[in-house]
Order: sequence, then C-alpha cells, then structure tokens
Amino acid sequence: MFRYIDCGLSNIWLTNGYKHHNTGNRKFTDIKDIVGLHRLIAQQLINRHSPLISSEMRFLRHELNLSRRTLGIKLGVEMAFIAHWERSGRRLPHVADISLRILYATTRITDRETHISIHLLADADYPPSSEAMIFIWSDGGYWLSSADPTPAGD
Repeated sequence: MFRYIDCGLSNIWLTNGYKHHNTGNRKFTDIKDIVGLHRLIAQQLINRHSPLISSEMRFLRHELNLSRRTLGIKLGVEMAFIAHWERSGRRLPHVADISLRILYATTRITDRETHISIHLLADADYPPSSEAMIFIWSDGGYWLSSADPTPAGD
C-alpha cells in the first residue's frame, strides 16, 4: 500500500492505482485519475460522521479552488479565521464544518452522488477521526473507497 500524503492529508492509503518511477536521482509516483481520487476523498470527508479538522478543510478548499479570502466570504467570516482554522490542527467550529460540507456538496457533487444527510446537523459531539481512508483502483478504471465499494459518480 502507498501512503498518499501529497494531497495534504496524512491518513490516505492507496492499495493500487499507482506506480513508482525512478529517473536518475529522482523518485516519483504516478497516480491514476488523480482528479477522480480527490473527488472521492472529498466525498468521503463530507459524508463522514466526525468533525472536519484543519487539514481536511484545507483539502476541501483546494478542491473547491478557492482562496482563503473567497472561502471566508462564502462562509461569512474574515480571511484570518480561515487561516487560523487551517493552521490550528483542530476540528472546525460546527457551523463552519457544516457550511463547508454543504458548499462542497452543492458545487461539486451531482444530484446522483449526493449522500450528504441530516447527520451533519446532529453529530456535533462526535470525536474527530483520524482513521485511515483506503482507496482502490478498480478494474473498471475508477477509484473506490474500501468503506463504500460503489464507484464515485454511480
């Protein structure tokens, strides 16, 4: 398995769908359909029952292609709050957590893919989760989560 930390998250593991290359003194890893993988990671994050933490907020902000300033405007807070939340290493305030999940779901996920549920409003007391998220490249040419073996987009 390959620990995929270049996405900014420390708990992402790929069982396949990647290939290590060496060119001279440089080593790099080629990952299949990295856009699809990031989309699936984001879907797993917004549907998880535990609160988002700072690195997950930063990941979702990057996936939304938003600056800190623009995200602050969308969430109704100053850019300094976004910067602080991203650097803190802690869970987000509940309202910011819900707002970011809804922002991602409404701008990046199609109606067919929306699995976001009312648990977002009720689960404020769940502890943060740092459990490993494991992803598998299928024979069909798409990424699957080991927690939800249905293709993203189906």
